[in-house]
Amino acid sequence: MNELTIWITYHDERQIEEYGLHDDDVFRLFKGNDTSVEGEHINHLNAFYAEMTTMYWVWKNQHKSKYVGFCHYRRRFTHFLELDKGECQILHAQRMPSVYRHYKDAHNYHDYDTIVDILNDKYGQGNPYTAYMLHDGLFVPFCCFIMHWEDFERLCEFLFPVLFEFDYRQGLDMKPELYRRKAERDFPHDSADYQQRAVAFLAERLISCFIVTHMN
Repeated sequence: MNELTIWITYHDERQIEEYGLHDDDVFRLFKGNDTSVEGEHINHLNAFYAEMTTMYWVWKNQHKSKYVGFCHYRRRFTHFLELDKGECQILHAQRMPSVYRHYKDAHNYHDYDTIVDILNDKYGQGNPYTAYMLHDGLFVPFCCFIMHWEDFERLCEFLFPVLFEFDYRQGLDMKPELYRRKAERDFPHDSADYQQRAVAFLAERLISCFIVTHMN
């Protein structure tokens, strides 16, 4: 088992040269929209799930290392910290008045409310995840982190059931055409190309929620 593996998500071969991407002893490249990849994957949804396709593939196919990290072609780690279990290295954190308000100002807040409903149904009223999503102001953006494999598994066991329940409640059936149709319906006049990544934006908040709630 490797000591540390950091997975870099990209989706276009031109990005390899443009951003100087390469595999080495630590960094591994993963093309998030490659549907020919071996093993269980959701790469057909990369346009909507972004880096989540990499995380899902690594988790489901047990590509283990003692420490595992994720970043993407535009944002990468340049140094690594010694981490105990329960500790997480991140690229950035920011304080804001409200993570909820920040999302509401930029995206379809009804999607966010659906995520809160899912958390309440799954963990009960007054659960710490809902408390974070509605009231906290500490945000860990970009879905870039390094942590012990065991902590990463806990993150995935929290994250993906919530995202897939969102898919179910929205009637999206894990189909790209339905995700795209939803974006065009929610943003009929502009921004559909950007806003179609709603699940990735929601996942970014959920990963932040897990890190702030559980990790040092």
